[in-house]
Amino acid sequence: MKKCVKRPSFLSALITAFILMLVAPYVVRAQFAFTTNNGTITITGYTGPGGNVTIPESTKGLPVTSIGDYAFSGCSSLTDVSIPNSVTSIGDSAFEGCSSLTDVSIPNSVSGIGDSAFAGCTSLSALTVDPLNSVYSSVDGVLFDKS
Repeated sequence: MKKCVKRPSFLSALITAFILMLVAPYVVRAQFAFTTNNGTITITGYTGPGGNVTIPESTKGLPVTSIGDYAFSGCSSLTDVSIPNSVTSIGDSAFEGCSSLTDVSIPNSVSGIGDSAFAGCTSLSALTVDPLNSVYSSVDGVLFDKS
C-alpha cells in the first residue's frame, strides 16, 4: 500500500509566513527590558542570546532614546551592537564586561556616554564615532570628548 504524504498547501505556507512576519518584531522586542519615561524608552536590560544585536529605534510606538546603566553589563556573548540614531545617551557601565564585543559604532545622536560604559570589553579594539557627532569623536579607534 502506498503512503500519502500530506504537503502543506500554498495558502497554509503563506499564512504561516505572514504570522511569522507579525510575531518576529515582538520576539525581538522581548529580548529587551525597558522603562517608559516621558514618552521615550530606556533599554534597562537584555535577555537575548547575544551575538549581533540590533537595538530597535522604537518600541510600542515610542522612540528608544537611552541605553540605561548596566543594560548589557556582563553579556559575554554579545559580539556586535547596532545603536540607532534615536539613542541620545549610553548609561554608566552599559556594556561593562561584554568581553566578546568587537564593534560598537556610536551614532551622531549620542550626546552622553556614562562612566565605564565599555569597561572590561577586552575584545573591543576600536570605537567608531559618526563624524557628524557634535560631542564625541574617535581617532584611531579611541573615543574622545570634543570639549
